[in-house]
Amino acid sequence: MKRLALVTLLLLGSVLGAHADNDVYTNITKQKRGDDVLQVDTSYCSQTLGAPQSGVPTSQAYKTCMRTRGWRYSHTVRDHSRDGMYSRSG
Repeated sequence: MKRLALVTLLLLGSVLGAHADNDVYTNITKQKRGDDVLQVDTSYCSQTLGAPQSGVPTSQAYKTCMRTRGWRYSHTVRDHSRDGMYSRSG
């Protein structure tokens, strides 16, 4: 029973601690497309160039890849809930 409680707490802690910045893209084609197409296109660009990392600006190459697939970069929604948790030296 104690193991189950410990595993549950560890899983809950990791889920609550996981945060990510989210890039927002706008459909620039003349046809209606949904999130499923956006997901396929972000997967393609991520496999080709590497996925954008949280806390690091999205590269121009990644934005260009998405534009060639019909998506214009709009903005990034930053997760500030963890700001100040870690101190940087230097």
